Amino acid sequence: MALLVTNQGEIESLRNLLNANQAIPRNLILKLYSTDTYPAESDTPSQTRYFEPYNGTSPFGIGYGSAPTTGYHQVINNRTDQDYSSQYGILLNGNRWAIATEPSAVTTVNGDGTTGTYLITVASNAGIKKGDYVTGPVNTVGTGAYVVDIDGTTLNLSVKNAGTFAAQSLSFGAGRTTASYPEQTFEFSGAAGDIYGYYLARANNMPVTLAGVQDAAQITAATTVSKTGVRGNQGTAIITLAAVTNTTTITGTAGEFEITVGATTGIAVGQRVTGTGIASGARVAGIAGTTIYLDKANSGAVSGNGDFRVEVAADLAKGMAVSQSGTAGVIGGAPDAIDANTVIIGIDRETEDEDGTVDVYLNNLLLENIAPASGNDEVEFDFSKVTFTGHGLVVGDVVYIDQGTTNNTTTPGTYTVHTATANEFTCEPALDGGGAGAAGVATIYNSIFFAERFTNGPYSIQNAGDQIKVTLNVSLD
Repeated sequence: MALLVTNQGEIESLRNLLNANQAIPRNLILKLYSTDTYPAESDTPSQTRYFEPYNGTSPFGIGYGSAPTTGYHQVINNRTDQDYSSQYGILLNGNRWAIATEPSAVTTVNGDGTTGTYLITVASNAGIKKGDYVTGPVNTVGTGAYVVDIDGTTLNLSVKNAGTFAAQSLSFGAGRTTASYPEQTFEFSGAAGDIYGYYLARANNMPVTLAGVQDAAQITAATTVSKTGVRGNQGTAIITLAAVTNTTTITGTAGEFEITVGATTGIAVGQRVTGTGIASGARVAGIAGTTIYLDKANSGAVSGNGDFRVEVAADLAKGMAVSQSGTAGVIGGAPDAIDANTVIIGIDRETEDEDGTVDVYLNNLLLENIAPASGNDEVEFDFSKVTFTGHGLVVGDVVYIDQGTTNNTTTPGTYTVHTATANEFTCEPALDGGGAGAAGVATIYNSIFFAERFTNGPYSIQNAGDQIKVTLNVSLD
């Protein structure tokens, strides 16, 4: 059965979805679309859907890969720590969302229904949304009924009607939790054609030369990640990565947030540090030469050796293919312990805080024990990467990756950037479909988070100074 989300849970859910808490996930960008699209739950971006008004000569196709000629807004940053200036639309500030739960009905309207059926007919559907709870007099709608679908004035409810009724007063929307954003204005400098609606995408800094440009990106196999010292028990779906620690001399002063090390080999930001004088739970916050900056002040005089615990699962992601292709038969012809088509389905990074080991969860049971004594303690993780020079994306950005015109192996979907260099990035979940040549081409779009079609649209933009104003409301029921 599905969990009940309380009103307070709905408020907290919207706060996190919309970044009202000012943390990951990213803020949202408000974008317009000029394609004749009716938003649906199964929608994904494409060359012909949710095309932004880059120009007024075509509803789609022309304009991907070049800057707008319509005055369609280039983002002006309201963040100092994240750069979105290559994007188009209006960057929303998560703190400006007003989120509250309706204490009483949003709208009341007369309705008719027949006992034992799931349908009712209302005089008007104005103000009614999918998910709204419906209440009425005894022997009208059933207890706990909510709106499943809206087809004009015919509503499909979640439970059967308790009786047959006509012109009975029905109340909708009590308990609806809504997030509202102040009105935003798009002003154009030239003809942009018909604008049908708007959508919200997670903010990123993907340049116009990549966003929506067909086959602009290349997907290829990334370098295999290999882990040794792995353990696992036959018949379980868990492997445990061995702890890795780098040790070097450390010195420092009590109360300071920095230490000096003898060598920085293997030390990276985020690693946990232990040693005499090091505060409990301290992590590396920065590195400058042999000076290591910590996130906690030293608890005393720092001396002796310091242990820097490597985050052994930092380079792994859900969806990576798991195998032992390089280790079979190392000792006594021992068979591989990893079943074919095995992938990572979860990573328990929290166990790293206990002893440095990390549990990795698999979709298939192990065929054999894995242990150093068996000579089969090496496990390989395979995945793909995306290549595009100057892609502008950073860790945590969300994009939609689609197959290219000659690529039928990559799984289209919404991906979060897991690692990134200037010209390459990997994803969570991990990308499949890596290949050589044209087989690996891909098209990358902005994600579609929320979408709405203008009720009285489309609105035609023909002249310089024409405007479109948008007021945003996002509801959970």
